[in-house]
Amino acid sequence: MKRSKTMMEVDQSIKIGDLSRATVLAYSDHIHLTVLIPAQVKRSLMEQLRARGKSKIRATVQIFAIALFLLLKETAPQIGVVVIDTEYTGYEPDIEGMLLNYLREIEPGFDKGRLVFRQVGKSSPAHKRAISTHRGEVKPDKVLKLEDFLAVLNWK
Repeated sequence: MKRSKTMMEVDQSIKIGDLSRATVLAYSDHIHLTVLIPAQVKRSLMEQLRARGKSKIRATVQIFAIALFLLLKETAPQIGVVVIDTEYTGYEPDIEGMLLNYLREIEPGFDKGRLVFRQVGKSSPAHKRAISTHRGEVKPDKVLKLEDFLAVLNWK
């Protein structure tokens, strides 16, 4: 039996731009998933994107969009609406555009209306999952590698 579409929230613990610490992205509804991006992976990606002419904020936003995709890609067909915490105010259209491009590669009809940017809040299960993973109380479901990001970018 196919599961019905669901609403989920996404939160981040430690911004992508903080290159000295790992970042955790988590989603939660009645299911949950966390991905951890080691600081070294973020530094390498930032260096590669900057070498290709991206400003620091544009590189940060692109890394965030790819990380969101890597978090959501396996459950994309089950997503009704995904509420993404506003992490990079003013860059939501850029994040949305990149994320939609990535999601539409695996689900061509993925509708823009299924992505919502707004404050998630500290009481959100996604926030609790992200922070507890960051603190080491819960292991991440997946540790993202440089190769994961390079595959999405189609770089070798």
